[in-house]
Amino acid sequence: MDEVGLHGYFPVAPRVHYEVDFESPLFFGQEVYTVVELTRIGTTTMTFTFEVWGEEFRGLPRRRAARGRYVTAHSDRSHRSGAASTPWPEEWITVLREPA
Repeated sequence: MDEVGLHGYFPVAPRVHYEVDFESPLFFGQEVYTVVELTRIGTTTMTFTFEVWGEEFRGLPRRRAARGRYVTAHSDRSHRSGAASTPWPEEWITVLREPA
């Protein structure tokens, strides 16, 4: 989010759902490569998918260690609205929908 200028995202976007399938072990000292992709922007939530790859290590080939998805919800930090979540700012949606 910082890369696209949304520096205030993390304090107002708690994860509300998280699921992961673990496919192979990782080891201490092993390098990993992680891919995170925004796959859906809703009115008050965003859904991301991710993969974690373990790089070649001690004779073991590079392989996917985990994959999953998580959902964040926009939160009014003041909690004055009384709602569990509030709509994303329009300017954030515009930035996130711009082609990379």
